[in-house]
Amino acid sequence: MKKRKLRGSSTGGRGYGKRARKAGNRGGRGRAGGGKRGQQKLMSFRANVSTPEKSHKKSVPLNLNRLGNLMQRWESSSSVKKDGDLIVLDLKDLGYEKVCGRFSGDKIKLAVYGKVSQRAKSEIEAAGGKVYE
Repeated sequence: MKKRKLRGSSTGGRGYGKRARKAGNRGGRGRAGGGKRGQQKLMSFRANVSTPEKSHKKSVPLNLNRLGNLMQRWESSSSVKKDGDLIVLDLKDLGYEKVCGRFSGDKIKLAVYGKVSQRAKSEIEAAGGKVYE
């Protein structure tokens, strides 16, 4: 009867059989050896395996103070639409997440599509604008 020989099974890939085949030579089985000393090994293992990916996109707010300066730029590039006397701002098209702050100078009638803080909402509605969240 022919004896099957498996490559490296008797030595564990280290040449000498006795010192390399068992789990103690690789630090234990599974998640063993992660405890004590601040749990460095085990915590890094968990972080790499079970943490969901976070989007690194920063949320950029649109401040009502800066609106006067930005309006000149937007009107020249025609990225802002007008609906009668209202200026329509679609925040996603402009690259903003939220409107916040107060009007500092001229109050502009706005129709805002997107998230708006409470203070900005009251400012926009006091100026005669509308908010669509």
